Amino acid sequence: MIRKYGNEPFEAAVIHGGPGAFGSVACIAKELSKTFGVIEPIQSKYTISELLTELCEQINAYTKNPITLIGHSWGAWLIVLFAKDYPDMVKQLVLVGSGPFKKEYVKRIMERRLKNLSEKEGKLFIKALEQLNDKTFIEKDKALSVLGQLAKKADNYNIIDQEDTEDCFDTDGEMYASLWTQADELRSSGELFNSLKGLKCPVIVIQGEFDSHPVEGVVKPLREQKVTFETHILPKCGHSPFNEKFAKEQFYKILCNTIQRKL
Repeated sequence: MIRKYGNEPFEAAVIHGGPGAFGSVACIAKELSKTFGVIEPIQSKYTISELLTELCEQINAYTKNPITLIGHSWGAWLIVLFAKDYPDMVKQLVLVGSGPFKKEYVKRIMERRLKNLSEKEGKLFIKALEQLNDKTFIEKDKALSVLGQLAKKADNYNIIDQEDTEDCFDTDGEMYASLWTQADELRSSGELFNSLKGLKCPVIVIQGEFDSHPVEGVVKPLREQKVTFETHILPKCGHSPFNEKFAKEQFYKILCNTIQRKL
């Protein structure tokens, strides 16, 4: 499935996080469509290799020119992997709230999250993660919903409550569990880090100052792999700048300037 916003030509694609957070970046597509044609691919596969093939087909269906890919959270990793496999289809990458590319930074994510949650909430957060990683646990959709609600508090600074949620679909706990297991293995094995080496396009990193995902876990690996990139650290902002009270305006200015630049 793919949703279109604005008029052709489609110059950017927004890729949702999760895995399984369907429709979570629709607001980005809507805002950008005031100036640009934008597509929003909805992920539907349960393996990373299939997701990459699906994304290739989705982009090819609506544009034959290199396109700006904007990936949020898990979506940032996916577009990095995509750009490595399909470099001719990518104009530039925008990594929004990306997770760290090396395992050594992972411990800091949980430490930051638990500081933003009460003791009770922290226990529920850890329990939901355990349930999603438990192959025998059946109600994974419920566990992912609990995790998402707690992550909203743990990962953000001053989030704007979204009254309009019609663009979002039900979460898919099985997809999350399947894809996250694969993604975590890519990071643990070093394959995710090594995928940065093959990037030929410019990379733009946008990270909130208070994001639980440490920005050094993104920029240091990029630097080590000699990737051309620029960094925007947004003050008074957490994991989702498009929903942050103090960062939203600056976030969209950066995106618009990025999409319209000539390379």
